[in-house]
Parts: sequence; structure tokens; C-alpha cells
Amino acid sequence: MSEPVFLLALAIAATTAILVARAIAGAIGGRGASRSEMAQLSEQLEQHAAALEDAETGLASQLTQLAEIQERLDFAERLLAQGRDRTALGPGEERG
Repeated sequence: MSEPVFLLALAIAATTAILVARAIAGAIGGRGASRSEMAQLSEQLEQHAAALEDAETGLASQLTQLAEIQERLDFAERLLAQGRDRTALGPGEERG
């Protein structure tokens, strides 16, 4: 997993842990989490999961683009190397 996706996943996990800890603390404190609070927590979890999924999709797209750029760079380097090899012989010289 790359660093941006890891950091995003870490932030989502931390936020989720805090929300769950608050719900548990409320239950222990005697006020128990209401259905609306649980629904809100569930909605936030779904939003975080969707955000992580979007980040992963974007990263996959960027990795594909990077691979294509690397292939193009390799091709350009090969073409440049071929051009240098031809000019090193000089016009009309024989290979020996």
C-alpha cells in the first residue's frame, strides 16, 4: 500500500476508533448510544469506506499512468541510444 493511501486508511481507522470509543464510553456511563447515534456512526463509517475506495481507485489509475510513462521513457531512451550509435560511426566510415 502506498503512503497516501496508508495515511488515509490510518486517518479513517483512527476516526472510527474514536467514534466507537465514544459510543462505548457513553454506554458504560449509563447513557447508552441511541439508535440515531448508531445510525450516524454507521453513516460515517460508510462515508469513510467510500472515501478510501475512491482513494484506492485514484491511486490505481495513477499507477497505470506511471507505468505507461515509464514505458514511453524507456522507448525514447532506446531511440536516443540508437541515434548515438549511428553518429559514432560517422558518415562513410567502415567498421573495420
